[in-house]
Amino acid sequence: MLFRKLIPPCCFRHLICNFKANFVRTLVSEVPTCTSTSATWSASSKTHDWNRAVLDGEKLVGHPTTFFSLRCLLSEEFTSVAMNLRRLVGTDHPILKTAKRLVYHGRTNMQTRGLVVLLLSKAAGHTSSCTDINSVGEAGVTTRQQTLAEITEMIHTAHLIHKGILNISPTVVPDENSREDLQLGNKISILSGDYLLANACKGLADLRNCKVVDLISKAIADFMQAEFLGEYDRNGNPLPVKGMNLSTWEEKSVLNAGSLLANSCKSTLELAGFDEELQAKAFKFGENVGLAWQVYSELLPFVDSLSYPAGSKFDLTSIPVIFHLEKNQSKVESLRQEINDNVSGFDYKRLHESIMADNSVQKSKDLLNHYSQQAENFLSLFGSSAATKALSNIICSIRG
Repeated sequence: MLFRKLIPPCCFRHLICNFKANFVRTLVSEVPTCTSTSATWSASSKTHDWNRAVLDGEKLVGHPTTFFSLRCLLSEEFTSVAMNLRRLVGTDHPILKTAKRLVYHGRTNMQTRGLVVLLLSKAAGHTSSCTDINSVGEAGVTTRQQTLAEITEMIHTAHLIHKGILNISPTVVPDENSREDLQLGNKISILSGDYLLANACKGLADLRNCKVVDLISKAIADFMQAEFLGEYDRNGNPLPVKGMNLSTWEEKSVLNAGSLLANSCKSTLELAGFDEELQAKAFKFGENVGLAWQVYSELLPFVDSLSYPAGSKFDLTSIPVIFHLEKNQSKVESLRQEINDNVSGFDYKRLHESIMADNSVQKSKDLLNHYSQQAENFLSLFGSSAATKALSNIICSIRG
């Protein structure tokens, strides 16, 4: 956080804008972005717009949290890694899309978990037993809570980068030149993700709170455990299996999407000196927000025809697919035979049409509303304030 003290506030946003522009130019225009939103989803007359909700929340906490990883991205080590991304243009390596999504604003912006943590910190306040009450800033958040929010973002970003590592064995990628380029992409993914995790671990140690270290460590472990649930093709794409249902989806999604935010929300109340009862409520709030985010992201291929035209690839274990296959378990076997351990040749368009023809999408939207309402219910336990209103706006914008 030293660079923030050295750079005047009036120059900080200018620095961010310049960094964004230079970084995006590094990736060049060949890589598609993921910032457009569904015509049916974004044309809603609801007053809670995602970008406005995030901007209002950032004003309350006094920090542009959508760039919480900037401290690492501005480092000399990471800048040299970013320059190497140019060599990957045209390879379709997942790290390119991940890198672009990190610097673009929009409804699918990945770096908003830190904002949720800070807003909840502000909403809850602090107890008299808080050990660093003297470090509370103008935004009502302590230095350690701000560090925790940054750690949350770094861990989430590292996880996304690591998930982009590809299987590039000679049988999967026979062309040697293509294989070398993809191997470079894997090296960048591993090193970049590890670099962010290393910074996150150092930040955790600096918090000097064993319980918070345990909570965030569990969230990292949950990420790993989620990767071992279910079956995958030879390229690491999840495959549908018989018996998939809402329960199995929720088990994996809690580990993969809910745990980090839940444990971060609980941790920030621990740093503020609150008891276990209120920490448990913060945990459930974060978990439900994380699950709502997950349902929303899995719904996009079925509600966003601009970003996902007919035939686009989507997760074959996403919640709309699960609701669709629940009615016809025998269809799972035929899908597996068609996939034949490689989803690259799968007819996504036909399955998409089948899902759109029944009520699977509506059931998914109902589930999104359920998790959103649960999050609102737990949020109401923290009273009424500008911070809780900002969090409510974010939740409403996830609903669509």
